[in-house]
Formats: sequence, structure tokens, C-alpha cells
Amino acid sequence: MSLHTSIRNSVDYNIWVTEQLVNWLSNYPEELLQKECPSSFSSIAKTLKHISDTQLYWSSMIRETPIPGFDYMAPDVDVKIEMANLLNEAKVLATYVKDNNEAMSERRLIESEWFSSNFPKYEYLQHLIIHTTYHRGQIVTIGHHTGVSKAPMMDYNFWNVMNQQNK
Repeated sequence: MSLHTSIRNSVDYNIWVTEQLVNWLSNYPEELLQKECPSSFSSIAKTLKHISDTQLYWSSMIRETPIPGFDYMAPDVDVKIEMANLLNEAKVLATYVKDNNEAMSERRLIESEWFSSNFPKYEYLQHLIIHTTYHRGQIVTIGHHTGVSKAPMMDYNFWNVMNQQNK
């Protein structure tokens, strides 16, 4: 598989898995999504906000657009807004990646308060995908404790097999 194919698959998978997550969580009342549970982010809603903010951060880095400010300490999370933001940014990023495939091999220097790096953009894309996967797993686990159950299959291989069968 070429790097080009891998990158396209990554952004297509990101849209699909985000849709799976949003569709699943949309079946549950807001109070269950806000319910507190011991975790690195104490609710499904707060984990969604973190995924949304982080995806926007990395997408902005990859697309070289201004990084928006984030309110990490916001006491209230609007779940519907965060789910819409997640879906929208996944689509914006996919369009950028598909329209700028050659740019994905360009190095992008990032200097922040947390780290400094100078990697090809596709490495930041890979990080974004892996990072959101990690936190989707947390959402599933929090859901087991708060009554949000029956998570859909969200694995890359499941998407890939289904995608290959539909070609």
C-alpha cells in the first residue's frame, strides 16, 4: 500500500468512525453522557470535548491554519456541539488531505509549550487517528459504568474489511 492510499484510508476511516461514535451516543439522553465516572476525563461529554478540541488542534497544524483557543476548564460541555464539531472537522481534514496529498510529506515545525517537533504532516495525521482511538476506548469504558452500552464496532480493520467488500 502506498503512503497516499494509507493517508486517504486514514481520513476516510476517521469520518466513518466519528459517524459511528456520534450515531451511537445520539441514542442516549444527555444526562447519561454528562454522568461522572473516574477516568482521565470524568464523563463521556468531557472526553468528547477533549477529542474534538484535540482533533481541531492537529487538523489546524496539518492544514496550517490558526489554532483556535480552547477552554479546557469549561464546566459545561454541549454534547451536540462537540459531536457536530467532531464530524465537521473530520470532513474538513479529509478534504484538505485529499486535495493536498503531496503536502502531507512536507515537514511541519511545531513549537508549543508542551513539545517541539518537526515531522512530516502525515505523522501528525497518524497521531490524530491514534489519539482519538485511545479516547474512543475511554468513552466505551465510561459508558459501561454510566449506562451507555452497546457500542458499535469501531475498529479500523472492521472498516477496512467492509470498505474492501464494497469496492
